[in-house]
Amino acid sequence: MSLSGCSIFNLQQDSQQLQKQLNSIQKWQVRGKLSVVSPDDAVTGYLTWQQDEEDFDLFLSGPFGQGSSRLVGNDSQATLTLPNEEPVQAPSAEYLMAYYLGWKFPVLDLRYWVKGQASPHSEFTEVRNTLGLLESLQQHDWRVEFSRYQSQGDTWLPGRVKIIGHDFKFIFAIKEWSING
Repeated sequence: MSLSGCSIFNLQQDSQQLQKQLNSIQKWQVRGKLSVVSPDDAVTGYLTWQQDEEDFDLFLSGPFGQGSSRLVGNDSQATLTLPNEEPVQAPSAEYLMAYYLGWKFPVLDLRYWVKGQASPHSEFTEVRNTLGLLESLQQHDWRVEFSRYQSQGDTWLPGRVKIIGHDFKFIFAIKEWSING
């Protein structure tokens, strides 16, 4: 696929303008395929994620055996529902993921990472491509790689997010972005 000179000009924005665009996206939904590789296992499933400012709803189908799983919450509480089990609540999504799934994962930072930006909650280092889009990010001892950017109006969002660290590799291949306000 070739980009015309006009398209390249529209993509080449300073990082401040890109950050402003990404920060303005507070309500969105993504759907795609999620692959998780750990030292003990490799699983694949489908993820639908709705984000409404601080509130999130992650629905995973397939990767944890039979049925589906759901993680719902915000910055101060979370509820995890696993197949054939009663929902469990905790003060953080990170606690639930670690305790029930064995994943030490910065869940609250994901809402930034999936959009192709660093979380404002901690230090980071980043590498941008020639168009100014985030190519990779190092944060919380995780390496996050971004590729397959897709145009959503005048904003470019990643179509593939790969997260590596703590003996895990997560690959989220995004099939569909929906931005609502």
